[in-house]
Amino acid sequence: MINQTKPTPNPIFIYFSQIMENPVIDKNGEEVGSLYDIIIKPSEVYPQSSHLIIRKGFPNRQYAVIAWADILEANGKEITLRIEKSKVAFSEIHNNKEELTLRRDILDQQVVDTYNHKVIRINDIHLLLVDNHFMAAHVDISSKGLLRRLGFLNAIEFIIRLFNKNSEFLTTEPLISWKHIHPLSINPVSMTIKVNVPEKQLNSIPAADLGEIFLDLDIKHKIALFKAIDINAKAKIFVSIDFKSQKSLIEDLKTKEIADILNAIPSDEATDFLEKLPKDTVDNFLNLIESKRAKKLSQLLGYSNDSAGGLMTTDYLAFHKDTTVESVLTQIKERSFKTEAVQFVYIVDESNHLLGATNFRHLLRTNLQDSIQKAAFPKSYFVHLNSTVKEVAYLMDKYKYFVIPVVDDNNVLQGIVTVDDILSQVISIAWRRLTKIKIRPKQ
Repeated sequence: MINQTKPTPNPIFIYFSQIMENPVIDKNGEEVGSLYDIIIKPSEVYPQSSHLIIRKGFPNRQYAVIAWADILEANGKEITLRIEKSKVAFSEIHNNKEELTLRRDILDQQVVDTYNHKVIRINDIHLLLVDNHFMAAHVDISSKGLLRRLGFLNAIEFIIRLFNKNSEFLTTEPLISWKHIHPLSINPVSMTIKVNVPEKQLNSIPAADLGEIFLDLDIKHKIALFKAIDINAKAKIFVSIDFKSQKSLIEDLKTKEIADILNAIPSDEATDFLEKLPKDTVDNFLNLIESKRAKKLSQLLGYSNDSAGGLMTTDYLAFHKDTTVESVLTQIKERSFKTEAVQFVYIVDESNHLLGATNFRHLLRTNLQDSIQKAAFPKSYFVHLNSTVKEVAYLMDKYKYFVIPVVDDNNVLQGIVTVDDILSQVISIAWRRLTKIKIRPKQ
């Protein structure tokens, strides 16, 4: 039995391309076939080989699966078995979709690189040979990996060395650690991903980068990845992709999945998406989501998208003027928000009239038993539902706010506008103007 707690003193690294098609020898020294693929255990950070797939015959190929317990020695030249050739059972095909294999599922496939936040294609796999096992340690996404597999790398390196022996091509190994890559092997029946990207790593990726990862995938991988991740990651992706991609995505989702997304994303993002759809489609979607949320979105959809009412979100922090600071801080800790981490807290009366505003810093400096009104700013600024983008942007720039409250004609708090919403609108306006200037014919 192999002792997995005490590695051999001289572990070596070897590329998968260098051992593919290496001979497999039985206990009597007879050749059984050649190495075709390696099955690995996907649950480990650096997955270890569990079985070999060997191949023989041409043109009528046959395949056999060998458990690692039946392997006596594995090295860079050949693999020796503990069993006789007669005990190896071959079949015409081996295509078990429940397994994760290096050649079929990793090599030449798209994977998610959660360290560099992008989708990459693997040209070779760097294996660590330790304790007579192969462990997947790194992946090679460079041209060197492709040249190595094609058998041209030595010749190319020889030519480069003649002209520049210090070339970066000769001295660097562009490898990515296996722990940062996550295969996207698709189950063709359920259209789900076999090996999920860990939730913790997905949630640590910025929304914009996560959206780019999603857009870089093949269409089948997009749907499979989206169905495999949790609702928080789905929301991050959905708000980060363009409307065309959003619309294409929901066409492949079930009604409950669509409802979950609309419930999870900020109300202003949901409004931006819904207002671009036909009215009957919007009505169908609003019927899917919770009634309170649907009512909010219906109200937001009634405003112009270039006004404060059309840009605002209804997810904000507001407390009655007599609420103690201690109670406010406790409630803030217990609540979760779909919007960005908003540092402003608004003070209202029984009818939700806006009385003032404060922030976390002022709250922390105020006596816990005092009312929130004692932590209010001397003066607060706000905009109205029909305020234009220019008016909102002017106030934000003048007073250096990154969020500003929106009230109706009766000074009742309706929502907040965040700086990213204003930037998106201003950039969109500027881009349209620039496009018009570029296409305007010369006089």
